[in-house]
Amino acid sequence: LVRLGLKAASFVMASDAPFDMLLRLSQDFPKHSSAIAATNVSTDFVQEHRANRDLLLPPGFNVLWINGVQIMPRDLDAYSLLEYLRRERKMINSVRELGLSGPEAINLLSHEAITASAVDQEAQRYDWRDDNEGGNIIMWMNGIEKDKRYMEWPSSISALLQRTYPGQLPPVRRSIHNLVITVDFSNYADVLTVIESLQNFVKRKVPIQFGLVPRFASDAGRQQAKTVYYLLDRYGLGAALAYLTNSVAGAGRKFSAPQEKYFAQAIEGRKLRRDRTVVSFADVPSDATLDERLLSAQAYFRRLGAGQATPPILINGVAIPHTDDWLQTMSQRVSVDSRMVQEAVYTSTVSQDDYLPDLFLASASLRRNPLIVPEDDKDIRHINLGELPNLSAFPSLPANPDTIDRELVRLTVAADFDTREGFEQLMEALLFRQQHDNVELAVLYVPSGNATSGAFAGECVQRDPCVKHIQSALDKYETLRATRYTDEEASSSVELSSSQRFELYRTMWAERMVGGSANDQTLQNARAPATVTSAIGVQAGQMALVLNGRVVGPVSSSQIIEVEDLETLLTYERKKRLLPAALAIEGLGLQEKASTPLAFAFISNLIALSQVSDVPDGIFEAAPTVRTGVFKQWNSTHTAIKTGGMENANVQIFSALDPASELAQRWLPIIKALSELDGVATTLFLNPKERLEELPVKRFYRHVLESKPLFDADGSLKSLSAHFGGLPAEALLNIGMDLPPSWLVAPKDSVHDLDNIKLSAVKTGADVEAIYELEHILIEGHSRDVTLGPPPRGAQLVLGTEADPHAADTIIMANLGYFQFKANPGVYNLALQKGRSEEIFRIDSAGTKGYAPQPGDNVTETALMSFRGATLFPRLSRRVGMEEEDVLEAPQSALENVAEGAERLLSQVGLSGAKTRKYLSKAAKFGSALIQGKSKPTDIPTEAHAEINIFSVASGHLYERMLNIMMLSVMKHTKHTVKFWFIEQFLSPSFKTFLPLMAEEYGFKYEMVTYKWPHWLRGQKEKQREIWGYKILFLDVLFPLDLDKVIFVDADQIVRTDMYELVQHDLEGAPYGFTPMCDSRTEMEGFRFWKQGYWKNFLRGLPYHISALYVVDLKKFRQIAAGDRLRQQYHQLSADPASLSNLDQDLPNHMQMALPIHSLPQEWLWCETWCSDAALKDAKTIDLCNNPQTKEPKLDRARRQVPEWTLYDDEIAGVAKRHKAGEAEGRPVADDAADAGVQGEEESIQERLQREDAESERERKRHDEL
Repeated sequence: LVRLGLKAASFVMASDAPFDMLLRLSQDFPKHSSAIAATNVSTDFVQEHRANRDLLLPPGFNVLWINGVQIMPRDLDAYSLLEYLRRERKMINSVRELGLSGPEAINLLSHEAITASAVDQEAQRYDWRDDNEGGNIIMWMNGIEKDKRYMEWPSSISALLQRTYPGQLPPVRRSIHNLVITVDFSNYADVLTVIESLQNFVKRKVPIQFGLVPRFASDAGRQQAKTVYYLLDRYGLGAALAYLTNSVAGAGRKFSAPQEKYFAQAIEGRKLRRDRTVVSFADVPSDATLDERLLSAQAYFRRLGAGQATPPILINGVAIPHTDDWLQTMSQRVSVDSRMVQEAVYTSTVSQDDYLPDLFLASASLRRNPLIVPEDDKDIRHINLGELPNLSAFPSLPANPDTIDRELVRLTVAADFDTREGFEQLMEALLFRQQHDNVELAVLYVPSGNATSGAFAGECVQRDPCVKHIQSALDKYETLRATRYTDEEASSSVELSSSQRFELYRTMWAERMVGGSANDQTLQNARAPATVTSAIGVQAGQMALVLNGRVVGPVSSSQIIEVEDLETLLTYERKKRLLPAALAIEGLGLQEKASTPLAFAFISNLIALSQVSDVPDGIFEAAPTVRTGVFKQWNSTHTAIKTGGMENANVQIFSALDPASELAQRWLPIIKALSELDGVATTLFLNPKERLEELPVKRFYRHVLESKPLFDADGSLKSLSAHFGGLPAEALLNIGMDLPPSWLVAPKDSVHDLDNIKLSAVKTGADVEAIYELEHILIEGHSRDVTLGPPPRGAQLVLGTEADPHAADTIIMANLGYFQFKANPGVYNLALQKGRSEEIFRIDSAGTKGYAPQPGDNVTETALMSFRGATLFPRLSRRVGMEEEDVLEAPQSALENVAEGAERLLSQVGLSGAKTRKYLSKAAKFGSALIQGKSKPTDIPTEAHAEINIFSVASGHLYERMLNIMMLSVMKHTKHTVKFWFIEQFLSPSFKTFLPLMAEEYGFKYEMVTYKWPHWLRGQKEKQREIWGYKILFLDVLFPLDLDKVIFVDADQIVRTDMYELVQHDLEGAPYGFTPMCDSRTEMEGFRFWKQGYWKNFLRGLPYHISALYVVDLKKFRQIAAGDRLRQQYHQLSADPASLSNLDQDLPNHMQMALPIHSLPQEWLWCETWCSDAALKDAKTIDLCNNPQTKEPKLDRARRQVPEWTLYDDEIAGVAKRHKAGEAEGRPVADDAADAGVQGEEESIQERLQREDAESERERKRHDEL
């Protein structure tokens, strides 16, 4: 067993057809493992395997690359790969059109220079200091080198190398990390960030200096900024923070303009600083010195905020978006920068006297323009130059053919050059080109309708006259410059300032305006092709730049991109894309195919496009787009299986697989199907683990997938199926489905118990057959509240169509804002539920284009047109005045508001107390009831639910048989309406066939519910544990939102009371009620695990409850987000495989300190294992729980212990026989009965196994006694 993986890999490589052998071995690994274990390992294989592992990838890892891009495991399904291969073929064909072969194209895209630039994480930095604006702008909340609170810290830089806990920064009294955040002091959320988050960091002595810069968009913001500046200057930081704290505490979310009472509170008892004068509250807004500081702050804001409404936060000069998770991003950046400083200290790059932030400022830019250098490289947009017609025909000024630069640049300016702004943009681009001989400048004329000149349109109907016209404009500029400025300034090597340049442009423009604008025909002839302007996205009245396919803009025609910005653009693009492309072209000897700026632009553009995913980004890790060829260093003589010819392939697939792994079972058939496609070559490296501790694969596996359609002899399309043969006859097997993440599948037709298959019990010559049905495809997603930030927990969503506006509904989880709908292909509309959800929120967008807002995604419609399902990222915003409302709390009535006011008045005269509150509350509720009548406060006007709602789950024919008896026992003891709810995917086809007959016979309703286990929640491999998970983890989302109460009853229970009594039972504010475990059967004391070890210490006197019966107040459960908390705790605990051994019981019991459990009276559940015989007479339900001592089969115990059980069993069998005429033809009666979960002539597999276990236990006891 220890070397089984190595032996399997060596055995495969020694065979004549290794790929086929690997597939056969992997599919039936448990059957072949003993034979494999007897073989020897090839020395050649082991040596090559270990040599390859030293280069890359540890043993046992499974990885797959397509054309150098690593494919995420979750995307390795047929539908995802089909879409990916289509994109990849299109990309490679585009490169081939430039004259490269398929392998050359792949080698180019995956060249190490391209890979290195793509993984380079060095961030753009900006000079965060306020020296450029004259200083005294940033309000520093702390000074690490000066403040007393840091005096005990060492000041030596060598202390930076001391060991600290993970995530902790070394406490050193040196200014290293600086965070600057812009704050609107009239904005509640901004101020809250200052007085809570930032002030808390300072108090906890986090070694970061925090600075504030005021920004404002209203008069209230301007006044607040002046007030804070005044208090800081006259009384110090403490007064300013006290003022903000008092203002927010007093005004709440209505906080806006300054109020004198909070101003007075802030300065009360504080000393005025030396050489300062007092200014009254009324005179602060008109203080001239404060106006000057605000002007400087605005200049700082323009320099680094770049006109954004919410500018980013600067941490050590790196701009991070001011979003909900900025603290996490800041922490990551500080951690990276700390390592950078520590490395500089360790290598003596810096000394004790150096200013350490210079390490960050050395490469910092003074100005920030997110158009040029965005915070996230994914925000950069590239167009496909290869799809645009005849780019070489556009008017252009060529680059110098003798340039020594490796990278060639084609810069295209799109604007209306017959407007002043367009002309100025053209001149800035011309001056930029003049300074770089490797730049070719092309122009696209985009008429705006506002032209005041016709000079450009008149000359640029044809290419050559247009080029001359553009050159003449540059010559005119040089002439004007020479006459207007001194000899030194007029030199072309000396740059004029921005204001000087634009003064010359205005002079030139005055001359160009002579003659007026061009006529319509001239404009039409000069206009750039619509296909090009549409691809760029530029419209009339806008301007845009395109540098080797990268689009800057479009921007308003008034927003000129100046020479300095163009320099930044070239520097950034050279580092990120142009230089790596040039190195790759040189490395592969392709210089002749990139000898002109346009040809170089085509190649660098395609390389850039190959690194951009067209799959919308989600909130999880994005699919990698970086290409690599590092795996080509591996030796493939003895460890790799090859198919196809790499020399002609457009798609090259490299993979490393552990043959002794479950993942290999899933991937191998997919790789096999891909290898059969035209133009595909595969290289599969076997990567087994060196040592195994247990049998790694315990399942038989088939993947229903073919590379092309198959046909029968008569020409009809052949249906696909999975076939298993040669399986062990005595092993207990079950059938499971490995599905695409968005599929909901359930068994549709089978006469067999698919959860308990023992082939020795099947009739000779017969097969176990089953048909499964794809019932739904998921529409799922992650929603967020853009007003407050966190997920809109509890908001209710509705999915509708034109025919059915309320096709499905669900609730948004607090866990990642997750939701899901069962759907089928079609067009849907996403809406909010009528009631509280719609009153508080509105849907800004369904988020069909990804998590981040995109142009044109402000729609609520979505289409499900793929077997991959659909993932949405809805953005919800709160309506005005609803910022503090909780969607899960009912709104207060007017009388309740009066009651609150009355309580406050009474408390002032000493009459407040618990009794007072009790009577006021009752009066309010009574009054509200009189006003509202009998109307039910619900969001969903639907038909009334049953009075008793019972939820259960069963798997296997034995438990379905007991489930029928449980249902009958419920109906025998009540006259109230009953509805049963079942989780569909665990039920057999025969049970679902028989259920309508039971419902008709006994007058109950039923409904199938299901919920796909979310991909982000840790799953369970064992079916029984998965069932336990469904019992407790999804109670808030399984049922309709208007269902108030549901009772879970185990399938193996018999009910002896009216369950309406439990519906009416008062849970005393708890979300659910369980029955405590019995203590009355004393002889079982040694088996009571909850009274021993971990549980005894954890519970500390609290009862341990059994999960066989419980009642859930769904309204309360959702209101306190119990489902979210259970899932969160489950995800943490389930990381340890040894925890939650009884998942459905252990989880709620483990959480009862946080989620209280109401303990039901003991008589609600009697179980012979734990409860005394004397308590049986009072039992309301009887549970057939297992006995660890006797291991008595459940049916034997049921017949012995519960007299009515056999009567119920016979009665249900009679129902089955009366309706057998309606059953499918040709099946034996016994099978009908057994399949329907009712009494049959033959015992089920489960019964047989239980009987055999009991006999073995009795035999073991007799042996022990002897």
